[in-house]
Amino acid sequence: MSVDFVSRSLAGVGDRLPVVVRTVDQQAIDAYARASGDFNPIHVDPGFARQGPFGRTIAHGLMTLAFVAEMLNDWSGGAFDETGEIDIAFTGPVFAGDTVEVTGAVEETVRRDGVECARIKLVVRAGDRQILAGHAIQPIKEPED
Repeated sequence: MSVDFVSRSLAGVGDRLPVVVRTVDQQAIDAYARASGDFNPIHVDPGFARQGPFGRTIAHGLMTLAFVAEMLNDWSGGAFDETGEIDIAFTGPVFAGDTVEVTGAVEETVRRDGVECARIKLVVRAGDRQILAGHAIQPIKEPED
């Protein structure tokens, strides 16, 4: 089995990852519901959602996580899908109309199964609200000549 790595030149401690910005509207939430098959009314029924804990519809958590995966794959040249790990917690909802900003920074290098990896602190916000907290792990290697 081949392991995909990200270049060490992208994974130094303190290095910032790219920023992904996505505006989430009700149309995007509805499209995600169709793609995922998750039609929970808290996501797709504004009338129902008004009676719930948030008072309005919220995006699917996995939709937000997809933005995180997009950012990690942009940074790693697609290696994250093959070899990355993620440990997250959803800390706040994404509402229709929110603009979500996803980024991260390499916090440290760690060894996993004998392989050097970058440990990335994830930063996911909608305005001043934290939406998701956690870390990602991605194998790294020396740059090729």
